[in-house]
Amino acid sequence: LTLNTPGLTSNRDLALDGNTISGDLTVISTGSARWQLVGSSSGTVTIMGDVIVQAGQLATHGTSSATNVLVEHHGDVNVTGGNFSIGRGSQGSGAGTTIWNLHEGNFLMSNATTQNSNPTPGNAKFVFTKDGGVQNLLLSNVTYGGGGLPIQVDSAATLNMDTTAVGGNGAFILSAGATLQTAHPGGLDAAVATTGEVTYSKTANFTFNGLVPQIAGTSLPDTLGVLTVSNLAGVAFNDTLWSAKLIVSPTALMKIDTLGSVTADSGTVAGTVVNAGELAAVAPLIFDNGSVYEHARDGGSVPTGVWQEGSTALFTGTTTTAPENRGQDYYNLTLNTPGLLSNRDLDLDGHTIGGDITVINTGSVRWQMVGGSSGTVTIMGDVIVQDGQFATQGTGSATEVVVEHYGNINVTGGNFSVSRGSQASGTGTTTWNLHEGNFSMADASTQNSNPTPGNAKFVFTKDVGVQNLLLSNVTYGGGGLPIQVDSTTTLNMDTTAVGGNGTFILSQNATLATAHAGGIAGTVQSTGTLTFNEEANYIFNGTFAQVTSTLMPDTVNGLAINNEAGVVLSQATVINGVLRLMAGEFDNTIPFKLGPNGSISYEGGRLKVPVSVEERESELPKEFALFQNYPNPFNPSTTIRYHLPARARVTMKIYDVMGHEVAELMNGKPHEAGAFDFVWHAKGVTSGVYYLRISAGDFTAAQKLVLLK
Repeated sequence: LTLNTPGLTSNRDLALDGNTISGDLTVISTGSARWQLVGSSSGTVTIMGDVIVQAGQLATHGTSSATNVLVEHHGDVNVTGGNFSIGRGSQGSGAGTTIWNLHEGNFLMSNATTQNSNPTPGNAKFVFTKDGGVQNLLLSNVTYGGGGLPIQVDSAATLNMDTTAVGGNGAFILSAGATLQTAHPGGLDAAVATTGEVTYSKTANFTFNGLVPQIAGTSLPDTLGVLTVSNLAGVAFNDTLWSAKLIVSPTALMKIDTLGSVTADSGTVAGTVVNAGELAAVAPLIFDNGSVYEHARDGGSVPTGVWQEGSTALFTGTTTTAPENRGQDYYNLTLNTPGLLSNRDLDLDGHTIGGDITVINTGSVRWQMVGGSSGTVTIMGDVIVQDGQFATQGTGSATEVVVEHYGNINVTGGNFSVSRGSQASGTGTTTWNLHEGNFSMADASTQNSNPTPGNAKFVFTKDVGVQNLLLSNVTYGGGGLPIQVDSTTTLNMDTTAVGGNGTFILSQNATLATAHAGGIAGTVQSTGTLTFNEEANYIFNGTFAQVTSTLMPDTVNGLAINNEAGVVLSQATVINGVLRLMAGEFDNTIPFKLGPNGSISYEGGRLKVPVSVEERESELPKEFALFQNYPNPFNPSTTIRYHLPARARVTMKIYDVMGHEVAELMNGKPHEAGAFDFVWHAKGVTSGVYYLRISAGDFTAAQKLVLLK
């Protein structure tokens, strides 16, 4: 349809409601008046081609009645002169609506005029609605009449405005999920310069893609969907709080400049920053709780940050070159680099990870915490390895590396190793101290490249507490899984068996607990250097019959039997501390001997062969006695020592200061004569003063105990 009516002297409508223009609508001349698509009727006009206005006047409608007009347009709008407007009638003072849906194509207007006579914001508008595609709005030398050029960008549509500036007083609506792209040097303030009502959804997206330096502008919302920076010349953000996703595109430069006084929100990231280009912060960025910084490129540099609790640094794009400035005090650090082609270090010596380290994928190579430097890495949260390879260090130089770890190790795949470098043929050391938490590894491999026994190791070092080592389907490379259990620490291994050829060290006063049927030999199957201190302790706590095995030394400090299915002593053993019979039968057919300070604590278990009174006659107490518990005050355990000169039924109870019974420690079971230690674990008992009362035959005594938690 072509309109070339230079003699038109009064406004006329084309009565196109309900009709389709299959090709183009071209306006060449309309004289001193205008053509409009419809008159006072409501309806839909469909245009499959372009709308071309060269001169004259074209509008959707011109009536003042409350019509509802819908234009479904699948081509371009190209205006090079005249007047092209959404509506030239008030539609009943704004009670009606005119919606021009631009499903495809672009909107180009130059050397022309536009206006809108419908006074209600948003009731008459051009709507860019291409699903998943880019549409362009390019304006040049446009004159705005009343109502201006009202625009809406629909969900899933992207409107690219290049350096265009929309003036006048028309409404501008950016819907949820919609994207606005601008290359204007003045940023969003200059691109959307209308004085009309401007609405940006909190889940709308913004892209800065200029060729010269841009500023983001003060009208950029502090809550949005995705913020993309794709400008080689850089984009400056001032006093900005991002609770959005920020994308720095490849080769782009984004600069954060706090300029002047820094407010609480200046340089604060509350959303996601994806850096595939260059992100330069004039002052350290504050990464807020829940924020994510993703380093999505090879090389480059991580911006200096203050990593608040709950924030995450995510490495995804590293292939051959680790980013500069990567050694920082992150909160959570996640490694997901499937394209990694060569081993790289995180440069974490001297730094603290406040939360977790998570390894998702490292390609065919590995990440390591430090390189050739010596130092200490502190990890407050968990180390989680799902796949790939992760190690403390990988250099061959004689580094001295210490990891102070206060969380769990949870490996469910890949390779996790204490050391992947020889450290100058074993002259260096790598010590991973597990102060808290447990170590679990399943369906994974481990190794140690430091050849000197004990020079690289995982050390369980929880002070007066239990830690668990649980292994399942583990493959051992050279050096195996080297382990040390420190003094005062209890390592519970359940039915786990440690294989390979790693060292195993059980220190003085350390405790090893096992539920393995094969006892200590079943638990520690490593062919490496094994060291069991004679002043260490052992607990057998299985659910089916166990043997102690001959790998347990013939001299121990403490021995606890806590297995209803029973435990068999495998070799003659000297017990210098307390033999705790907690549950089940202790088969002492092969006899044990109590050392000078040794004793038996009957706590529900029993001996298969009673201890001969005659054999111990010279050691028997001469009288009944209850000694002061030690330590006192205590937390959470204390030892109660008592003497029985003859066989007797023993009852032992704990009372509070009001005389209420708190715990029954012994319930009248018979005891042989001897000196005994009983350990009371006051779990679940509050701090306070308590009284112990013991009865043995005609003998009764009491002591005051003080629990301080």
